[in-house]
Amino acid sequence: MSAGEPTPAIPWMQIKLLTVPQVAKWAQVSTKTVYRWIKDGELEAFRLGSRTYRVPAKAVESLLEKQRGYLRFLEMENE
Repeated sequence: MSAGEPTPAIPWMQIKLLTVPQVAKWAQVSTKTVYRWIKDGELEAFRLGSRTYRVPAKAVESLLEKQRGYLRFLEMENE
């Protein structure tokens, strides 16, 4: 949302949702890996219909925070 846009009245409309292919592309892994993360409970996601998943951006952030070394890479980026 940009500064000029009104805040949505419905809180769930503020959640940034990603598709499985978007998560896979960003993480540089296959979509099969992302589906496995979802199945194993490592990545939070929800279903829309019988075959479509959406992943909240915060869930990707949480997955990263659980990984060892994530903070080290984050610190390297900020140097």
